[in-house]
Amino acid sequence: MRIRSPKRAPHRTRSEQRGRLAATAAAALALVLAVPPGAAHADAPSSITAGNPQHFINFNFGLPGDLTEYVYSIKVETPAATDDIYYAHYLFGKDSGTGYYSGLQPHPNGLAGVRFSFFGKGATPLNANCRSGADGGNGVTCGIDDLAYQVGRKYTIATKKTVDTAGVSYTGTIKDDTTGTVRTIGAWRVPADYAGFRDTANAFIEKFSGIKTCADIPAVKVSYTGVRADGKPVAFKPISHQATDKPGSGIYTCGDVSDYTVSAASTPGGYSVVSSGATG
Repeated sequence: MRIRSPKRAPHRTRSEQRGRLAATAAAALALVLAVPPGAAHADAPSSITAGNPQHFINFNFGLPGDLTEYVYSIKVETPAATDDIYYAHYLFGKDSGTGYYSGLQPHPNGLAGVRFSFFGKGATPLNANCRSGADGGNGVTCGIDDLAYQVGRKYTIATKKTVDTAGVSYTGTIKDDTTGTVRTIGAWRVPADYAGFRDTANAFIEKFSGIKTCADIPAVKVSYTGVRADGKPVAFKPISHQATDKPGSGIYTCGDVSDYTVSAASTPGGYSVVSSGATG
């Protein structure tokens, strides 16, 4: 499976919109008048060609401190039949073009994949679950694909920093909050001159397979709780997004085709996302 990190904010340029059907002004007007509200038309998601993967929820948030420990719990309530969805957080590195992500990939067969990957030059895999390279570039990819999974069950993902004579390393774990079972996702050592992680992170939800057009973007429901950086709760802002018919580009081509809300918890440390899926 192919997964990518949101290393920069989405770019949405009009120059990359698909070409429209040739028609005279009179014919085009007649077509518009003939299409009832809500019906498919030239700007509907099904008319927007897109490749894998596609980020359809994507927003940044601030962190209260540099990364020594980062923890969050995730509970996915999207039906299990909705496959190939990646619910993830990406922490930006202070060095340009670097960072790491962790997250959950539920499947309908009762299992889930979990990822913990670093993007950037010079990192070293430290665990059997890891290999060199990330999304075809520099980095380290770590993951497991046999996590016992149930819809509506809470899982806690944690990243911890270790400093020793060998250098600076990070280990990712996932805990099943129902059974108490903790598994190591992976571990990697950053280069000796690595500057660490910034006070900014990105939350994204991605469909990483099964995309032919933006009509393939599904509805999802997920909540995050206990989000902490260096022991401090992370604050989130509410977002209300209304679908438009304008495509973006690349992995953000389908970023605007869904209505969705991000609801912040009453106290810092949590939020929930509800998305309608492709609209139109």
